[in-house]
Amino acid sequence: MSKDFEGGINPDNWPCGLVVIDEAGQIHHINATLKRWLSVEGDLPSLRFIDILSRASRIYFETHLRPLLLINGEFSEVSIDLERRDGTRVSVFINGSATLADGQMVEAHFSMFQNEQRHAFERELVAKRRENDEFKSLVRSSPHAIVSVDASSIIQAWNPAAEQLFGFSETEAIGQRFDRLLVPPQDLTAVADDLKSIAAGNTIRSETERLHKDGRRIHVERSVATIRNDMQEFSGFVATYSDISERKASEARIGTLIEEIHHRSKNLLSIVQVIARQTGHRYEGDEFISVFSKRLASLTLNQEILIRNQSTSVDLEALARGQFEHLFDPSDPRVTISGPEVQLNEAVSQAVGMAIFELVTNAAKYGALSQEEGTVILSWTITEGPASRLEISWIESGGPLVVEPTRKGFGYQVTGPILDNITSGQTCRDYASTGFRWSFSAPYHQPSR
Repeated sequence: MSKDFEGGINPDNWPCGLVVIDEAGQIHHINATLKRWLSVEGDLPSLRFIDILSRASRIYFETHLRPLLLINGEFSEVSIDLERRDGTRVSVFINGSATLADGQMVEAHFSMFQNEQRHAFERELVAKRRENDEFKSLVRSSPHAIVSVDASSIIQAWNPAAEQLFGFSETEAIGQRFDRLLVPPQDLTAVADDLKSIAAGNTIRSETERLHKDGRRIHVERSVATIRNDMQEFSGFVATYSDISERKASEARIGTLIEEIHHRSKNLLSIVQVIARQTGHRYEGDEFISVFSKRLASLTLNQEILIRNQSTSVDLEALARGQFEHLFDPSDPRVTISGPEVQLNEAVSQAVGMAIFELVTNAAKYGALSQEEGTVILSWTITEGPASRLEISWIESGGPLVVEPTRKGFGYQVTGPILDNITSGQTCRDYASTGFRWSFSAPYHQPSR
């Protein structure tokens, strides 16, 4: 595997691990520093990035870090473990950034820093006396909130980063009970158990919540270590905190997206079942496959628009033009599509989109668009008033003589009862000899963006 990254830069002497992966997670580039940490010489065999992670870190990368890259394009200062071939581990902090295209990761770059220094720093905080000038300097300059607490749970030290994170000044915090100032009431029992573990000499590293001065609960990552006096008796503890609110918010968004995907998938599968059943009543063999495929394409069009726009709503004009494209060029002079900007929510856009698709299909096969001189006008408007309504009109002219159908198939259901039921609307058909006309009216609520 090449030592040179893009641009001819050779980062092998950099004091950090560097690695580049492709969209499939395959390692493309890795520097000598990271190879040294992994205790390997020469080129690595073809590996995925997760192959150099410990089992727990692989799970965390796939469930948390990869989604963060897809949503935010980056993450920083996350603690994970690398695993050597002999099973030993290297603990590092990792920063990542991704190159995204159409919501997909094209490439990702990672930089890693061994975090033994941070662990050594925590041990140093525990070992040194509070009066030590070097200790005080380290505490005050640390970017992490550091709180020193005695055996009676009274706060003894409070650095500037703690002021910034929790909102209490040093004067306000020192002398206060740690549990009363920072711990949410419902977490007091868990904190009491933690104190017993700390007094026994254990170091606690975990995610939790602490209180801000204004009453907010803040998501933090904590590391709590024991302080012992000269007689090696428990005399308190030092806690370091990092704000992880942004990361937790991103994780919450990921959870919401997963729930939304689950909900949408169930809805789509239900609609696909209806389409398959209704189409199968009328068509067989190759004709069934053709008609069924086109109707599925109509159904999924609005999902593609949602993904492209990263929105929860669909633009009606884009939806209408897309439904024409399956069978007919929407820019053809025989077609007129017009109306104000209208945004439809997911359920309404699915119903309206499929209705337009059926209208286009019938016009192209049997109606105005089957004749050279035939024309179609699709227009819409929003009526003003106490209750706004969406009004859509479909007018055909110049086509063959219109004859009202004797049977009501899937097309009739999609452009009538199904659409009316989903939108609480009302459709109307006019089989005039000069050309088929269809109209639709429903309450309109601007969807939130």
